[in-house]
Amino acid sequence: MIERVAADSFWEIVRICLMRFHGLSESQAQHKSTEFRRQIESPPSGLSSEIFYHAEPFDVACDIAGKPLDFPHHREEYLGVLKRRGC
Repeated sequence: MIERVAADSFWEIVRICLMRFHGLSESQAQHKSTEFRRQIESPPSGLSSEIFYHAEPFDVACDIAGKPLDFPHHREEYLGVLKRRGC
């Protein structure tokens, strides 16, 4: 299974993206990312959630919010988020 610290960092970035790029409040972003994480980390028998962690947190946040965004338009700001998180 993916390292817990790496998974926590991934979901923290998803939460930040939900707030920054989709306008969710901190509590909304926390709730939505936690619920989605539970679903991903409890896959049906025979499936692994590890492949999921190859996705970009930006894209996961877009999926959670139900609103795809133009990545090139947000690229620099997203890279700044990653840099501040030490990624």
